[in-house]
Amino acid sequence: MSGKRDQTLKRVANVARGQRVKESALILPFVGMILFLLPIMWPRSSEVGADAGTSTSTALIYLFIVWAGLICFTLGLALVIKRFGVGRS
Repeated sequence: MSGKRDQTLKRVANVARGQRVKESALILPFVGMILFLLPIMWPRSSEVGADAGTSTSTALIYLFIVWAGLICFTLGLALVIKRFGVGRS
């Protein structure tokens, strides 16, 4: 009897974990938007001086790294969601 109950508890815990992962995937676009807009607030090197500001090339490298990181993070979330079977009946 307790073996069946343990399996049910594990299944419920897996569903709860899967739901949390699914909800974290829903906030990923907002996190990406904030990370993409961050370079707008950086001081430009033309405004404050060559040593104090951020160059355009540095901002573009940052944007590329954020873009690649978001792709990798989304891939990881997709694999975890597939593992937990969220959305299946």
